[in-house]
Amino acid sequence: MVQPLLPDPMAITALERISAAMKLLKQAKRRGVDVKPARPLVAECAKAFKSRDYAGAIRLADGVARYAGGGSASDGFL
Repeated sequence: MVQPLLPDPMAITALERISAAMKLLKQAKRRGVDVKPARPLVAECAKAFKSRDYAGAIRLADGVARYAGGGSASDGFL
């Protein structure tokens, strides 16, 4: 019997953190924060995730969240 493929738990965590960071960035934009300087971080975050560097994607997502005014992307889970 073939075992079903299970997603990498680190990939799931990375996606959650990226999602939370993007939410914080969107909220910052609504508050009038210029989010353009964070765009390169967002792009690097996506690149890291696509290359399966999940730890790097999490680190970059946390950087995006800090820029947006949150402590880290995990703050978006509260």
